Amino acid sequence: MDETTNTDRAERGAAVIAAFLAAAATAGATLTPGDRAELGRAAVEAYPLGNDDPDETLSFTLADIYHHADGVKAPHALLGAALMELSTTVNVLPVLGALGDDGRSGILACAVAAILAHGDEQGVCVHEVTDRAYDHWADEAEEERFMRVRAERYAK
Repeated sequence: MDETTNTDRAERGAAVIAAFLAAAATAGATLTPGDRAELGRAAVEAYPLGNDDPDETLSFTLADIYHHADGVKAPHALLGAALMELSTTVNVLPVLGALGDDGRSGILACAVAAILAHGDEQGVCVHEVTDRAYDHWADEAEEERFMRVRAERYAK
């Protein structure tokens, strides 16, 4: 049996971000809540492990984005920025894209905001989804750390 690694999870998160950016490339200068939710829908549809349970799909999609963002922005910081992004109407993605690496954390936050907007339109409890996503990410990150420490200990 193949074990899913956090690198695999990060790659799935990267694919979701790429789908989000592709959809965002055609967005206008302003974003209505519906526009933002539509960008989130495009991102979630790119998640390869999606299923009929929107809470589960959104939780794992966000967790994999958190793995992708590792070293760029912590999950709680991404979520905080995403919640602020939800109240804006200006599409900042072209500016963030032009910034290159300096705009990366903003792009990630915009993607999380769009996914949350999509979830809200689907009637999911956003707080529950974000809590579950964080728990998945934390458990997976801790498991990887534990396995690395154990391997180092046995290598001695």
